[in-house]
Amino acid sequence: MLLSAKRTPLLRIWSSLASFGQRRLSSYRCLAGHPSRSSLHPPRCRTPITLPGSNPCRSVSVGASAARERSSKKTFVYLVAVAGAMVGASYAAVPLYRRFCQATGYGGTVQRRESVEEKIARHARDGTKPSRELIVQFNADVADGLQWKFVPTQREVRVKPGESALAFYTAENHSSAPITGVSTYNVTPMKAAVYFNKIQCFCFEEQTLLPGEQIDMPVFFYIDPEFETDPKMDGINNLILSYTFFRVKS
Repeated sequence: MLLSAKRTPLLRIWSSLASFGQRRLSSYRCLAGHPSRSSLHPPRCRTPITLPGSNPCRSVSVGASAARERSSKKTFVYLVAVAGAMVGASYAAVPLYRRFCQATGYGGTVQRRESVEEKIARHARDGTKPSRELIVQFNADVADGLQWKFVPTQREVRVKPGESALAFYTAENHSSAPITGVSTYNVTPMKAAVYFNKIQCFCFEEQTLLPGEQIDMPVFFYIDPEFETDPKMDGINNLILSYTFFRVKS
């Protein structure tokens, strides 16, 4: 009985030490990622362990920032490429637009047509003789405020389609000071004006006259031979060339 009583405390101590050692061993296995074989439930140590001073969101934020940076670079490269393409297209469009205007006359660009000299030479080579005779009358006007006398030297000339003619206008300054003027012109009927070609003219050129000065200004013109063959010109035998002088304000 005495031996049995002495053994009982020793057995209890031994049992306690064994139980404590088993629990420590299970804890070590749990930290190493290996659950205890005697455990029937998954160990709680599978929850991620955050070390002191570490940021669990750092890896995620760094990856997102890198992705945004790559996306921004791609967008920048795309915008630069688009801008370069637009600049190149604008430079290329300039000569193309100029050629388009020259070919169609769009935007007020003068088209390349047969010159008056070329038409006269071609008409002379053809040897065709027009039968119609046209009367070209001349008119002169002076705008208010211009103290000039401005008149045509001749009232009219007779010319046939395909022929050229020369006429004169006279301007005289009736004031006591130098005056500069500029003239505009028009041809009537309007539908016949396309066949009236001026070879030499004083229109749209500034003319300065001293007090009492008088000058003669020539007008050298040519009637297109196609005037005679155009059905729209039937019945038109008189043309009027009118000039109006305006004072140029200094």
